[in-house]
Amino acid sequence: MSGTPGSRTVPVVVVNADRGAPWEVFALACALLFLAFLCRRVPWACLALTGAGVLALIAAGVLWAVLT
Repeated sequence: MSGTPGSRTVPVVVVNADRGAPWEVFALACALLFLAFLCRRVPWACLALTGAGVLALIAAGVLWAVLT
């Protein structure tokens, strides 16, 4: 590694979100929850899609709160 001994680099994630980003994430959440509804006879798929949809709803809410 380069740099002085004992120094550490910290990864930084930069999110470039415009004002339409919360709606796009909300649309993704709706699509995931709709797919979970369609796949309700496959328990693992329903659980995975529902979990992803809920996380996307939370992310949309956080983006909406930050960007407004």
